[in-house]
Amino acid sequence: MNLKRGLFSAIFILVAVFFIGITTILSFEGSNQNDVETIPIKWKNLGNEIHASTGNQHFENNDQQKQSNQNNGLQNQKNQKITSQPKPVERQKNDKEKKPVPRQSKKPNPNSNSNSINNKNKNNNNNSNNSNINNKNNFKKKSSQILNSGNPFNRIDNIYKENQKLNIKRSNEIRDAMKYAWEKYKQYAWGYDELQPITKDHKEWFGLGLSIVDSLDTLKIMNLEKEYKEGRDWVENELKQSKDTSLSVSVFETIIRVLGSHVTMYGLTKDEVYLEKAKEIGDLLLYAFPDDNNSPFPASSLVLATHEKSYPGWTGGCVILAEVGTIFLEFNELSKITGDPKYKEYSDKVVNAISKLPTQIPGLLPVFINREATDFCNNVISIGGLGDSYYEYLLKMWIYTNGGPDGDLYKRLFIESADSIIKHMYKVSPQGDGYITSLEYGSPTDRQEHLTCFAGGMFALAAVSNITGDDKKSLHYMEVGEMVTKTCAKAYMITSTGLAPESYHIDPKNGNIRWHGSSTLSWYLLRPETVESLFILYRLTGDAQYQEWSWKIFEAIQDVCKKENGYVGLKNVDDRNSLDNNQQSFFMAETLKYLYLTFQPSSVIPLDKYVFNTEAHPIPIKNK
Repeated sequence: MNLKRGLFSAIFILVAVFFIGITTILSFEGSNQNDVETIPIKWKNLGNEIHASTGNQHFENNDQQKQSNQNNGLQNQKNQKITSQPKPVERQKNDKEKKPVPRQSKKPNPNSNSNSINNKNKNNNNNSNNSNINNKNNFKKKSSQILNSGNPFNRIDNIYKENQKLNIKRSNEIRDAMKYAWEKYKQYAWGYDELQPITKDHKEWFGLGLSIVDSLDTLKIMNLEKEYKEGRDWVENELKQSKDTSLSVSVFETIIRVLGSHVTMYGLTKDEVYLEKAKEIGDLLLYAFPDDNNSPFPASSLVLATHEKSYPGWTGGCVILAEVGTIFLEFNELSKITGDPKYKEYSDKVVNAISKLPTQIPGLLPVFINREATDFCNNVISIGGLGDSYYEYLLKMWIYTNGGPDGDLYKRLFIESADSIIKHMYKVSPQGDGYITSLEYGSPTDRQEHLTCFAGGMFALAAVSNITGDDKKSLHYMEVGEMVTKTCAKAYMITSTGLAPESYHIDPKNGNIRWHGSSTLSWYLLRPETVESLFILYRLTGDAQYQEWSWKIFEAIQDVCKKENGYVGLKNVDDRNSLDNNQQSFFMAETLKYLYLTFQPSSVIPLDKYVFNTEAHPIPIKNK
């Protein structure tokens, strides 16, 4: 997920490719895949209420809950990233969802070794080669049980109730972390884009109050009503989206963070302020598209006040797949809520152009495309930085359209890409760890990025939504989703801080994981992709082990990243003192939101009624 959901310096990937010295020429057989018949999504309705204050999320008894819901809370609605140490972290995250495991009907034991990752194994000791086979068979069995057992969207209900007190306690602690991050931002950086906790200062790269806009739905979902009102009032009275700041904003980041937040908040609250702001920023973003008909793609950057657009020099004038391929959800939803089809029309032109590009592997697109939409500018294929959220949005657009005809093209493109990802990029190490690597000029790198970890959830969601209509293929998707997510969680457990590196290399000979040295990045940027997938897999499987891994990650964040004046990342995951100086807006928008939802009932932002954009803003599925 966005990809579900940081800024990667593409310069790093290009330089890395150069130094790695890959000279192999890509030679793939190109075959066309036939269109697949549309099968409408038939998810059971879990009830009409979509709300952020349900059950016992912050309360020890139902009376307190009922009283609070009368006074505040989200109103019930019916029918409803190439990486180098960044300026701001711009995710070609282009980030999101996960897969199944058998339900556990008893209280989880955090100390149990069953189906768990050994947190003490910091040295990547080799496991028996048999672990590969055992893991695959184990996941196949679990996946089969999940796909063949009832409604996939209420599987956590029993286990949630059995562990209700623990879930309330943990979700309250995560809620407190959000409140702390917000208060520190308000104290030192109010109205600016992001907080710099170490220097007690701010970072301004958009001039749009990103941390406020990005956090609104998290605050609302958590019932932080005082903080939510502060943010909502700032948006109404202080957010001037067309003011002349002389700043050139990332079109991609503005779409997923700002427009994504506005359309989400309108869907959750029906507050006209958000509709007005969404239309305003949507109209400004249209200036990023060419004035002529020579290209369907928006520019990378735009000065909102002057409408001046530009392309980064390091791309050679080409556009980035994740940037141009991550507008579909937000633009379609904007057309829906405004009744103006023009936004959807711009989005349709982009996906139609992408669908006609000549790929050497069906469904897999190099990360740079020429502006004329006739060919690619390089031969690097990534499900991480620069590519990720394009693949994510193919699935999510099909889900968003609820299986309707508007989703047919997205469905075909997703199935092509998912099958090719598994065939050409998915691997299982000798230690049984499933991972998705990148392809650089035809050669797999055996490197997985943190940004790629959204794909575990993506494959799981694809399986449960039955996008293929093929039980055998859905079973395989589920297995891949679980395997990738487990490896992403393991990347946290094997470092000395309990925090995962930005990218790591998996040795194909012995399965050892390395995150220092060439072609890897050892920093941690408060990213959401792993906890996103853990959240989705927990929701879809009812397996409390995913909760336990999420909780370990949260504890590590609290232990290492929480500082006197906010939350920071690390420059080296094996050095707890190597602090960076940035509280990312996506930490509040995504990381804390997914962690919180992992300990909430299935009725809080249910997955059969909402689809998350790549910045973790939940957008209502059509006709739900």
